[in-house]
Amino acid sequence: MSPPSSLAHLMPRLSWLLWPSVAVFVGFSWLPLSYFRMVGWPWILLWQGGFLALVIWLIVRLRQFQQPFYSLGHGLDGWLLTLMSVLAVSSLRSPFPRVALLNASLAVTYGLGIYAYRNWVDQSWLTRRRLGLGLVTVAAGVALISLTLWRPTADLWQSQNFMTAIRNHQPLGHHNFVGGYLGLMLPLAVAAALSLAGIWRWAAAASVGLITVALYVSGSRGAALGLVVWLLVTWIGGLVRADKTHRWRWGLMGLVTLGGVGLALATNPRIRGWFSTTGTTDGPTLDRWFMLRLGGNILQDRPLVGVGPGVMSRVSNLYRPIETGAGLDHIQQLHNTPVQLAGELGLPGLVLYMAGLFLIGRLWWRLWRLPLTAEDRYLLGGIGGAFLAYGVSSLTDYQLENIPIAGTLLALVVLLISLADAYGLPRVSQSPSPRNPHPKSLSHGEMDFETRFRPPSPHGRGAGGEGRIVEKEQVCGTEVLPARRRWASLAVWAWVGLLLYLWLPFTLTVGFGAWADGAFYNQNINLADTRWHKATLLSPWDPTAAAVASEAFYDLDAMLGDSEAKDNVRSLVVDYAQQAQAAAPNDAWFNQNLAVLYQPENPAQALPYAQRAVQIIPRNRNHGYWLLGELLLATGQAPEAIAAFTLEALVNPESLTYPLWEEPPLQAIYPAVVEQTLTEYDQLLTDLDPQAPGYSILYEIRAVLGWWVGQPLEPMDTDRLRPILPILFLAETNPVTALTQMEALIATDATPPNLLLTAWLDPVTHWPTYTKAIGDPSNINTLRLEETLDTQPLRDWLTSLPQRPDRSYRGALTFAYRNAQAKQMTQMLAPPRLKTHFVLRKLSLFQSWPREFPALDHRLVALQAEALGLTLRD
Repeated sequence: MSPPSSLAHLMPRLSWLLWPSVAVFVGFSWLPLSYFRMVGWPWILLWQGGFLALVIWLIVRLRQFQQPFYSLGHGLDGWLLTLMSVLAVSSLRSPFPRVALLNASLAVTYGLGIYAYRNWVDQSWLTRRRLGLGLVTVAAGVALISLTLWRPTADLWQSQNFMTAIRNHQPLGHHNFVGGYLGLMLPLAVAAALSLAGIWRWAAAASVGLITVALYVSGSRGAALGLVVWLLVTWIGGLVRADKTHRWRWGLMGLVTLGGVGLALATNPRIRGWFSTTGTTDGPTLDRWFMLRLGGNILQDRPLVGVGPGVMSRVSNLYRPIETGAGLDHIQQLHNTPVQLAGELGLPGLVLYMAGLFLIGRLWWRLWRLPLTAEDRYLLGGIGGAFLAYGVSSLTDYQLENIPIAGTLLALVVLLISLADAYGLPRVSQSPSPRNPHPKSLSHGEMDFETRFRPPSPHGRGAGGEGRIVEKEQVCGTEVLPARRRWASLAVWAWVGLLLYLWLPFTLTVGFGAWADGAFYNQNINLADTRWHKATLLSPWDPTAAAVASEAFYDLDAMLGDSEAKDNVRSLVVDYAQQAQAAAPNDAWFNQNLAVLYQPENPAQALPYAQRAVQIIPRNRNHGYWLLGELLLATGQAPEAIAAFTLEALVNPESLTYPLWEEPPLQAIYPAVVEQTLTEYDQLLTDLDPQAPGYSILYEIRAVLGWWVGQPLEPMDTDRLRPILPILFLAETNPVTALTQMEALIATDATPPNLLLTAWLDPVTHWPTYTKAIGDPSNINTLRLEETLDTQPLRDWLTSLPQRPDRSYRGALTFAYRNAQAKQMTQMLAPPRLKTHFVLRKLSLFQSWPREFPALDHRLVALQAEALGLTLRD
């Protein structure tokens, strides 16, 4: 007999260590915006503490040699070990190993959690029945909170707009998370309702209704697709198994159910977007196609190791297809679970994903073929339905870093293993133990029918559910030898140490970032700087604290006059911006911000960062090529500067109208930029099919540029121009006729640009109409605009109000950098001397390019390489 463990007597007192993990699962399921709070202060301490308590309980359980400890069996142990090895190799070979290791550590800890719960469920008061009902209870709570916090828009039923349609993100933080989780839990809730009786059945049925409604209003189309597939497979399976005399009833019931679901989904604006007849492509669906190609590009470059777990946002711009144009900027996931795993872990990750599906599917099927009790069959059906519905949904999103979703998936695996144990599947020989020192190894064929198929008690245990374990069920698991348990416990202790090494610095970084933020807005500048500095020292690979500090001090610098304090603040701005760029060198806007900051004092030092910014985002819509052109000109590279300004005019045609062209040194190269730009536009028009999307916009912009630079007006295809443009061209030479035509136009199309041009042609009559349309006549910009109405001729009016361009802002970076403070990283700096024309912009003279315009994007990349020698992933 093994000697008593020194920890054995502590087990009853340490059993509470399991409860923090339960509290974490329930808390982060119900906590509003839980995905963001997971990386916010102080919430990060809660889930890390819960996970560490779970791992320590596992250690104690391993050392309690008087009690059996079971492995997972069914091939899952080897699968998990292989996964951990792949995670380790991929992380160490990642371009950002510390980021990858931090994310891999969470995945490995989840794996250890499976062992803990596998040895808790059905070996304590927590039976599989209670676990299953507990999961449904938590899901009902999620649905109730979700509906309570739902704030639908007024145009709910008519809107086709992506942002105003049904899109409930509470409480998990994103509508796809909410839909994915509820789609995962709905089949299990249905199974609970079928297996219960009396008032409990009604309670479970109510949870089914709550979950269904909350899933609907989440607006997750992937979850809806998973729901439909699950219902269809369930109906077909039931129809095949139904008795012939009752098959028509099952068929009718299924048709009615599916018809009702179809009708409900048809009322969802986001679902209708899939079947739009307007000729436009559904943006999210197109993005997913681009993400598939992005994942393929990663596999071509790094087939065996991928980019590392959790690193996608740091490298995605290096691999995105050219055709994405202005979309998919710094994405953190590929919206497809197998593709995401392949991108992060390489082909081994994809193989492991498929192997995991096979092992779980095989185990489920073998159980399904057994003569189960009605209750267990419902449970098994719910588990299978959950995996099926979520498996389909997961092809449209990646959600394994979300605590409620990942925890539920692991709990379902534990439930499967528990069922397999209860029904003796498979029956394997055990290592000698105090309770069974000489077990007899039997094959499946040697098992007697009673032992193999004897249904367990309702709770999977002896009478009463909490007594001793039924002897015939003890031999169903694979018990781990005490010697191996000792080594395993030491390995898990080592893992605890590694977790503290990986988690503690980042946890303190999040804390110092939050404390610095509070100090800064309480005007304690020195304390804020000290805390931000500590945060960057603790986690130099995380750009958040440095970027937030740089932005905060930049805004402070703008308010200071010339003083020594201003110089000190300016130095902090640059230093923190440099640290942010060093932590995330593939972030286009960190590079551009740093280039703008270096530009006044050291153009040569700024140049590489400006080059990198346009490499990463070839269609840089924040004047990146203009910045590059100024730096190239300042460093004596005039031909390259002309090419950069030409690229800017391709991305932003309005740039050819900017006031700075009238000042040296830009004045000298303006003719060359104009000539090269118009040549590029003419070539694009020649190469592009006139029926292709975007051709009309390209044609119109070329016509406006030709008019602006003084080219003679040639006969134009007015069907490809907005009606205001031919009248605008006429207004320069014949304002009387132009007024007549504009008055006829605003009678049917009274848009603000049309009203503004009409007001310039006849201020007394039409200015009040314009101010009424915009609804803010006392705004300072409106008053300034009114003062210009007497300006003649037209060109002088269009250029009468130069101003700084609108400040561009970023968003949603909490997803990209997994730090709640990242939501404050909004800054995208533009060249400091740059100015635009306010009147011209109010007229919307230049249309925006389509988000996807392959002809333009391929030309941008080609011209970068030809004229500037820049290629991606240099």
